[in-house]
Amino acid sequence: MLPVKIEVITLGKSSREYSQIISEYEKRISKLAHARFARGSKIPPDAILLDPKGIEMSSDEFFELIRKKSSRGEKIVFVIGPPEGFGEVQGEKISLSRMTFQHELARLILLEQIYRALLRMKGTNYEK
Repeated sequence: MLPVKIEVITLGKSSREYSQIISEYEKRISKLAHARFARGSKIPPDAILLDPKGIEMSSDEFFELIRKKSSRGEKIVFVIGPPEGFGEVQGEKISLSRMTFQHELARLILLEQIYRALLRMKGTNYEK
């Protein structure tokens, strides 16, 4: 299996409310994959955009997305954008929920799902 390459880019403001648990998940993910976590303003080509109008996925479907992309050696880039979504910006769009979350909470949920998928790829059970 090729090493998984993941990047999570957050556009917009950050808060300290969830910083400790976010940092913990980033450390856990970094032990399982080549990972980069950044704040930015540019959207890379082929990024997966977190958008409220995107496709909702179950944890199993999200796992399959990561598994398939990593098996092809692709770098998986997620971009967390504005609460109103990316509008006319083209790209693959997924949604964490039909609900709106503040940036840091959306980031935490995304990181938890990435961690869950990586553990599953490794063959390790993760509590539901």
